Amino acid sequence: MNAKEVVGPFVLVWFWSYAGCVTPQSGDEAARQKMLELIMPRKIAIVKPFTRVRNFEDSGSSEGIELLVQASNSLDNPGLMIVGGIRVELYEFVAGSGDQKGRQLEQWDIDLSTEKQQRTYWNTLTQMYEFRLGIDPTSIPPAERYVLMITYNSPLGEHLTDDCVIEYCKTAGPLGGVRVRSP
Repeated sequence: MNAKEVVGPFVLVWFWSYAGCVTPQSGDEAARQKMLELIMPRKIAIVKPFTRVRNFEDSGSSEGIELLVQASNSLDNPGLMIVGGIRVELYEFVAGSGDQKGRQLEQWDIDLSTEKQQRTYWNTLTQMYEFRLGIDPTSIPPAERYVLMITYNSPLGEHLTDDCVIEYCKTAGPLGGVRVRSP
């Protein structure tokens, strides 16, 4: 038996086994989808006790909203990092309505698609995203309540939302103090 007779069948068997490993099987797509569902965010939430209006003089801007956001997966594991975009919207509060959002006052789009952006917004200690959203107090009508809404847009085309009502207390400063509650 020569080398070609031994190597030929071996190479053919190796090629078939390699091709079988690389080619996706039709039943594998459902398994892959289930695995992705385990790790992908299923819920996005404004961390209401820590979302507030504050003074950002240390960072150069004066007044703004400090927004803390947390994502969790289908196993309800919080502290999940996400990739994609976050849209934050501030609305007038409409009392006595099923939909408490009135006219849109401000909007911020935050990109979380690069390592630099992840490092900028992710807090490793709290396992949450922290966003400082600058506000021009002269462009926002004075009120006691506003609605803050976030929408997460994943690279897979999914959209997750959450909102809360921000209550401004009558204290010192142009925007006063703040309390946040669920609508």
